[in-house]
Amino acid sequence: MAKPSIKQYIFRAGAAKRVPVSGTFELTARCNLNCRMCYIHMSPEEQSACGKELSAAQWLQLGRQAVDAGMVYLLITGGEPMLRPDFLEIYTEMVKMGGKVSINTNGTLITPAVLECFRKFPPETVNVTVYGASSATYHSLCGVASGYEKAIQGILSLKEAGIRVNINTTFTSCNEADLEKIVTFARENGLPIRTAAYVYPKVRTGQGEQTITLSPEDHGRLTARFDSLVLSAERLGSRRRQVQSCIKDDFVPEKAPAKRPSGCMAGRGAFWITWEGMMLSCGMLSNSSANILQKPFQTCWNEITAGMTQVYLPEECSVCPYDPICPVCAALTQSLNGDSAAVPKEMCRYIRAYSEAFLSLTEGLEPIQGFLTESEEESSATCIL
Repeated sequence: MAKPSIKQYIFRAGAAKRVPVSGTFELTARCNLNCRMCYIHMSPEEQSACGKELSAAQWLQLGRQAVDAGMVYLLITGGEPMLRPDFLEIYTEMVKMGGKVSINTNGTLITPAVLECFRKFPPETVNVTVYGASSATYHSLCGVASGYEKAIQGILSLKEAGIRVNINTTFTSCNEADLEKIVTFARENGLPIRTAAYVYPKVRTGQGEQTITLSPEDHGRLTARFDSLVLSAERLGSRRRQVQSCIKDDFVPEKAPAKRPSGCMAGRGAFWITWEGMMLSCGMLSNSSANILQKPFQTCWNEITAGMTQVYLPEECSVCPYDPICPVCAALTQSLNGDSAAVPKEMCRYIRAYSEAFLSLTEGLEPIQGFLTESEEESSATCIL
């Protein structure tokens, strides 16, 4: 087994000691794209009706408190964070505080000013979400045909400037046909790529359209196809062995089902602060929250960590043969069922379809050497554990 990276070591140590080593600042719910499955996107009018974005001064005050509490890694996200005219101010000052800062963006607003700032104050990574491989796909899924060309131009500009870029992608019925082209673009440009294991239902205030999400079976088969294209030789062999060990027609549990706490970083070593000032353990978990504008950072963190001690995964999952490869987590189970301890039947269907498809697709496959998914290196997500 490979030794943990420094980042993984810090994350694990933080989770063990309940230190908030990883944070996410959700600067806005606004975006210049209108992706049909988005869980958070709001128009300026919708956002104003729900609350007020924190100011740059408020974000920087929270940043100082978070760093004092132990934060090492910060992810700046949205919505589209670069829509804010004060984005570079917030970003630059957070870098000066000494942490490792990453950014989630759709890549369409990479201006010369942004590039100049990033050259002077390099981010750890810029994670650009690619929604398709053509203007037609962007028009169908994101409502903005020009988004494709701008995103690709933004990615190539970042790469040329020497900025580390990761590609994220999410598949729906609108863009599933673009999978190979998106992967090819990442491979040809030497960019790590990952896809969401599952598209979350609309659990926040966004207007995500569920009619374009794939069925669990289709999503599982598509994710298997993605993995068969991007996993390195070592990871491909390891994943095949894992999957083969999970498929057991006559499986009999060796132990009784038992309560199992959530094993990710959320509320143990990571936090998320929403655009209007609520601290969550995870952006998709709203079971425990604290108003960061009314209480000190440390008090909110203590409340979040206490709340997560009451969050358990389904007991049945603890004895499931697919448990070693299933991406089930508290956020998924709660968003699918309204209860983190309830078995997410959709995920059961997903992982079975994934397993069958992965073994079929990778039988005798010669993987492309040296092409890594981002998760094989280091991840800024709370699920790194």
